[in-house]
Amino acid sequence: MVVTVQRSITFPPIKLKRIDEYVLYVARNNASLEELRERGLEIGRGRGDISRFLERLKVVEVVNGVVALTPLGRALVSLRELLGPAVYHALFYQGVPQYRLLIDAVRDAGNIGVEELHVAVNDRLSKISPTAWLNRVAFKTLLQIAEDLGAVKRLNGLYSFSGDPVAKAVLEHYAKHGVRIGQSFYIQRDRVVVRECGREEPPHNLYKVDVDCVVSKIYNMLTSDGR
Repeated sequence: MVVTVQRSITFPPIKLKRIDEYVLYVARNNASLEELRERGLEIGRGRGDISRFLERLKVVEVVNGVVALTPLGRALVSLRELLGPAVYHALFYQGVPQYRLLIDAVRDAGNIGVEELHVAVNDRLSKISPTAWLNRVAFKTLLQIAEDLGAVKRLNGLYSFSGDPVAKAVLEHYAKHGVRIGQSFYIQRDRVVVRECGREEPPHNLYKVDVDCVVSKIYNMLTSDGR
């Protein structure tokens, strides 16, 4: 007889705001784990839940008790300064499988209640790892992060996908700082998000930008496998 043991996947009960504050603080000054805890930016025992989470995503590294941003972490902060917290969606969607499953389940369902969504996420998870399941606390944490990022919205008790937060942030950035002519945006050089996704055009030397290219590049920049 084969006995299978179900493994409950935990996720620290942390809010997007605290993750963002942690990352921005470390960006300004490399900080010790003790300092982060004293400032209320870290929770959990030992190394700390947020530090361990961001280490797994390769956003920070901890050396001799001091936390510093990795190259991926610096790219995240640079993009966050231009586009706001929406860029965390690209990081989490690619680096946190349970978050990706949640987003995909909401998008495919159209409109779905919270209990049905929890079941749908675990159904998808079981196809990847038959003995794993996402517990309720972890599910609620990820759902709140998705809602805070604007990836999902709740109306009358039902959740629905509200579009890619990264794509929306890029469009808002170019709409605010550029000029739209037809399907193209033209923007000043210092407002270009990804230089490879535009070309300078005379006579005013504005950059004509490819929005789809920008969004794709941001996802590539915020993946830990270096794609």
